[in-house]
Amino acid sequence: MSISYLNGSWQPIEDARVSVLDRGFLFGDGVYEVIPVYNQVPFCLSRHITRLCNSLDEIRMPNPLSNSEWTCLIEEAIEKSGEETASLYLQVTRGADVIRNHVYPEPIEQTVFLMVSPAPLLAREEIDPYSVVTLDDYRWSMGHIKTVSLIAACMLKNEAIAQGVNDAILIRDGLVTESSSSNVFMVLDEVIVTAPKSRYLLHGITRDVIVELAVANDLAIEERDFTLVELSEASEIFISSSIHEAWPVGVLNNQIVGNGEAGLVWQEVDRLFQAEKKRLTSPEG
Repeated sequence: MSISYLNGSWQPIEDARVSVLDRGFLFGDGVYEVIPVYNQVPFCLSRHITRLCNSLDEIRMPNPLSNSEWTCLIEEAIEKSGEETASLYLQVTRGADVIRNHVYPEPIEQTVFLMVSPAPLLAREEIDPYSVVTLDDYRWSMGHIKTVSLIAACMLKNEAIAQGVNDAILIRDGLVTESSSSNVFMVLDEVIVTAPKSRYLLHGITRDVIVELAVANDLAIEERDFTLVELSEASEIFISSSIHEAWPVGVLNNQIVGNGEAGLVWQEVDRLFQAEKKRLTSPEG
């Protein structure tokens, strides 16, 4: 059973209810985080809380809890769920006003929602490289804010699905930004490349961990803009997110990437990531 928390109450997810006047429902006026949980330990929790605070600041929404209160609430949710490996989703909206109005209301009770759902991990040998297409990135230009306003990302993801592939890598002004819900890495001339942080893409936590691990282990890596032409010439492509961790791409726009299998660089990145995950979340450390 998926457990949920809504404004101070714990209940099964199917029993959770919010007002139809909630600004998250009417305007997408809210932010969220997705936190992976391993061995009942939230991975990189402090980074997720920091990003949540940054998103709230960006949309000028008060933070309803202190960092320590967020930590306690998240840990309580995981404990109540009983799940060892899970996905924790949390969302904060500006709350329910008395009328529908574009103008931010005077401070009202915000809506705080969490749910914990099982998220079993695939064995590494079961990972099947994705097929992706490239699409124009027509989302808004504040992609660094983790807002619940995700209709453009949903449209792009579903366009990719309609084309018979797993996901879309997005192109803005000739440059790769990210996928519909993940950051993008490529390997070109034996160098790992990922787009630099900007307002056009999410500042992914898994992305940051991968970059830090690559630097610490002397893997050649660059954070720079790169083009669709360069992406098409890459020997490897992989995406990263809290849910995917690092996931290889085998086909881009109907063309095989490398040999179509998970490449050697991805395998090393994944090995390093799994070791870091174990260090941070396993009972043995």
